[in-house]
Amino acid sequence: MCFFLALLGVLLSMDHVFFWDTIQLGSKHAHFYYENHFKVLLLPEKIDSGHPPLFGLYLAICWAVFGKNLLVSHLSMLPFLWLIIYQWYRLGRYLGGVQLLPFFMLLLVADPVMAGQAVLVSPDLVLVASWLLALNGILLQQKEWKTFGIIGLGLISMRGMMLGLILFLWEWGVFRKKEKETSFISHFFKTIYAYLPGGMLALVFLVYHYTETGWIGYHENSEWAPSFAKASVAQIVKNGLILAWRLVDFGRIFVWLGLLALVWKLLAQKTLIDFLVHDKKVRQIGLLFIFTLLGLSITFIRYAGLQQHRYLLPVCLSLSIFLYFVVVHSPSHLWKMKSRQLLLLLVSFGLFSGNFWIYPDKISQGWDASLAHWPYYDLRAQMLEHIEAQAIPLDAIGTAFPEIGPLKYKDLSEETGGFKEKDFSSDQFLLYSNIMNDFTDEELEELQTQWEPIYKVRKAGVFMVLYKR
Repeated sequence: MCFFLALLGVLLSMDHVFFWDTIQLGSKHAHFYYENHFKVLLLPEKIDSGHPPLFGLYLAICWAVFGKNLLVSHLSMLPFLWLIIYQWYRLGRYLGGVQLLPFFMLLLVADPVMAGQAVLVSPDLVLVASWLLALNGILLQQKEWKTFGIIGLGLISMRGMMLGLILFLWEWGVFRKKEKETSFISHFFKTIYAYLPGGMLALVFLVYHYTETGWIGYHENSEWAPSFAKASVAQIVKNGLILAWRLVDFGRIFVWLGLLALVWKLLAQKTLIDFLVHDKKVRQIGLLFIFTLLGLSITFIRYAGLQQHRYLLPVCLSLSIFLYFVVVHSPSHLWKMKSRQLLLLLVSFGLFSGNFWIYPDKISQGWDASLAHWPYYDLRAQMLEHIEAQAIPLDAIGTAFPEIGPLKYKDLSEETGGFKEKDFSSDQFLLYSNIMNDFTDEELEELQTQWEPIYKVRKAGVFMVLYKR
């Protein structure tokens, strides 16, 4: 059923243009390799995000073989979606509870961040697939698959490299065997062996990239350099609050409520301490969440603009894994099977409700982190049709991310024209949608009071307005 849902999601979104960060990390990267016939490895500085170029290369190869269009782009994600589903199923089998396994699959399907990325042409699908492959390799003691997973993490992005390091530290620190016979140092070398191929490939790329460009991650003139600015003390505090918000956003609060219900039940029966002390696996799975959260929180909190939901996707999935494990392995006399099933069902429904959470205009929202953005594609098509009918040049209309720039990078057409970056002082037309986070509160006030809306489309909480001065 989950494999069919993945296929259905891909087919239903097959005419959806590239959206949000996938315009840069997917389309622009792939266009470079496709148009240059794969003659150059490193991306030009303007679009080089510092990551290994594997995803752009893969997408460009798919275009070269099957044709450059949106259908091929979305279908190219299907192998990774199916791999995620299969690895999640294997993980559920390892965690136990055959009667509850369908509810574990439901936790994956219902996850808004996972669903939001699943309908995009997103490198985060490759990252999650590699992460789950490596995780199962650790838990099921399959070194070959663990090695392949780490290689995938090392070649997809720098965040993937971080996840590989986090998994190594977790395995080294938590999965010691025959502790009396194996020293900590000896265990280190035995553990790191499977991580070396992926780690060395990542290191080779970073060294090569630095040798050729003189920078790693970002450079001072890059568009994303402000995101890597070191956060001030006040910004660190703010980022910490944003982190807490991200961990409960889009229905995630229901996962925490499910955990609280379990803890309350264990406390009421005075079995919580025994459960944590005597069940080694619950500590291992709990520490997976803690290691992943702490590891990915470093960049999330330390830098000014790296607070997107998708950056925390492995953290979110780790939390769901931990919830399921506690539900399955909490003492049988405390919970009847129907009660466990009901709890997981309610959590899943609550989690899925996050796909319908839409905040007021003046609150920035992660639109690629849920299915709430789905109506945008139809509204965008209607707006473009109206603009064409009115014979308004696209470059005469100011707007914001993600609509700035040539249409070719979004719809894979040959249209090199596109909307320009907004300038309230000189633009005669402005295009605004509530999926755009880069309009300031003051600019929104000005739109409401000093500009005339000449065309507006709305659907299911998403809207788009063309304004005239």
